[in-house]
Amino acid sequence: MTSPLPALQQPALQQSALPRAAVRRRDLQKDQTRLDLALAAFELARQHGLGAVRVPQIAAATGVSPRTFNNYFPSKEAAIAWPATLRGGMLAASLAARPAGEPLADALGHAAASVYLSDEMDGLPAGWLRDFRTLVAAEPALHGEYLKAASTVEATLAGAIARRMGLDQSQLEPQVLAGVVTGAERAAVRYWARETDKSGTLEDTVRAAVTMAVRGIAPQA
Repeated sequence: MTSPLPALQQPALQQSALPRAAVRRRDLQKDQTRLDLALAAFELARQHGLGAVRVPQIAAATGVSPRTFNNYFPSKEAAIAWPATLRGGMLAASLAARPAGEPLADALGHAAASVYLSDEMDGLPAGWLRDFRTLVAAEPALHGEYLKAASTVEATLAGAIARRMGLDQSQLEPQVLAGVVTGAERAAVRYWARETDKSGTLEDTVRAAVTMAVRGIAPQA
């Protein structure tokens, strides 16, 4: 007599797949709500000034309650700065795409420069990055959250560096390298912004600065 177990196992597998799919859909919905709230907070602050914006306004602009907003963000400043953390994923993906045999200093230089090929970021409105930088410069209350976002980007990059080097992210070298990359990048942007006679692009300047800074630390092969 044929055992009934195979017939019983198949429905169990199908049923176990359903919750995973539902969880994934919920995650996507949460991600979209988080982004909607962040962009609404940003747009209101850009139009009216940060001081004039209240959490109920942000919530109303996205059709949710203030309580829902507070489930996602501790403050309007945190909401505005959150999309800047997505840049860490861009850096990590760019580094992962570099040729395996490329020296790490060159790979990091190209990865950092790639972020400046365009003033756009996937999933964000055109010009968001430029307008975000302008808003941060005009609103001192955003500086703390901007630094937190930069720290998140740095941690994401450290993970990507560790994977490329075959190290654990908790080790010192990937963390130092990530800090060097982000520091050199900021210095390059400031330098390029001050230059009146620009002989190269911002992308070129960032690539040169990061490669220069990392070369003394990273293995050359």
